[in-house]
Amino acid sequence: MKKVIWIALLLCLVLNVSAELVDKIVARVGSEIILLSELERQIAQMRTANISEDLLEASEVLQHMVDQKLMVQKAREMDIKVDEDAIKKHAERYVQQIRAQYPSEADFQNDLAKMKFTQRDLEHFFAEQITENVLSEQLMDQYISKEVTISDAEMLSYYEATKDSMAVKPVTWELRMILREVKASEETGIAARETIDAIQARLAAGEDFAELASSQSDCPSSQQGGDLGYFKRGMMVKPFEDAAFALGIGEISPVVESQFGYHIIKVTDIRGEEVRASHILKTVEAGEADEEREMALMQSIRERILSGESFADLAAEYSTDPASAKDGGLIGEFSEAEFPELFAAPIMSSPVGIPTEVLKNEGLIYIFLRDKEIASRVYSFEEVKEQLKGFLTQSKTLEAYDAWIEEAKQDSFIEISL
Repeated sequence: MKKVIWIALLLCLVLNVSAELVDKIVARVGSEIILLSELERQIAQMRTANISEDLLEASEVLQHMVDQKLMVQKAREMDIKVDEDAIKKHAERYVQQIRAQYPSEADFQNDLAKMKFTQRDLEHFFAEQITENVLSEQLMDQYISKEVTISDAEMLSYYEATKDSMAVKPVTWELRMILREVKASEETGIAARETIDAIQARLAAGEDFAELASSQSDCPSSQQGGDLGYFKRGMMVKPFEDAAFALGIGEISPVVESQFGYHIIKVTDIRGEEVRASHILKTVEAGEADEEREMALMQSIRERILSGESFADLAAEYSTDPASAKDGGLIGEFSEAEFPELFAAPIMSSPVGIPTEVLKNEGLIYIFLRDKEIASRVYSFEEVKEQLKGFLTQSKTLEAYDAWIEEAKQDSFIEISL
């Protein structure tokens, strides 16, 4: 299927024999021409890209091609430069991507041969298309777009004239949140330390390091007997690095604590500024008991809210999300469509002013509250200022482009014979 698709794409990009026999010139732009086959190819490409049929009228597409060719000519007259090496490499990469869709090099070359096309021809075609696009874009950026400016006064005037017909902001709510992260308790950390101490005692009693790493370590390196390979300073977390580089070959470290848990390290080789080490890791991870503890705490917080205590005060005291905790759990103003998708249903099912049930996802536990309801209204100027700027900039750029094209046409020979 992929092969057929790419063959179809290539066929859209080249002139076949029958097209050459009936081809004719449909436009002249300066010293250059546009052939009927080129116009048909352009329409076919646009149709393949699902462009609306309303925009595929031959005369309109041809006019666009004339404008594009005129822009490229003017760009060259203005000595706008392109990076030919970069364009050549980009075209070559594009051809390689096409070739990669074929089951074999022979299949790719056979299809090219059937179309009387070489790989170099294909690369040249794409390079020409990319060059034209780059020249047009640079011309727009340097001589048209940069001349367009939009003032605050223009935006405000447009807003005042159109605000009654602008999109209406839907009903929104101030959304508050209390977040708790399930972390390992002190008891969990103590249990991990006791486990690593027991492993160290077994090493002291003469058990093999690699065998214990294979059976006891929580690190993926356990599959290699704990071997981490060679590393230099700066490649490991500092507590681990300091301990490893303090050891001689064959020496085993005491228990080392890092952000990943507890380690026992053995240096197996030293090579210049590198050491080769193995380790046994016991991670300190939250367990079922830790989650149950946090769930119980959040349930009690919810009960306190239902009993009349302030959500904002409890968020400030208990939420582990510092950004919202300092604002009483406030995370912003949202419409129904803007709520976090995972929690939208429980948030909307809880009445305004009533906290949601305790919710959890991937080690995080939440309570949400739709606090203040804000009625539907027309967006304020400040709320839509950036969108207005984008819209007016685009509009004025198109006007400037149309004016530039019309002026350029006055100075150029253009003949359309479609």
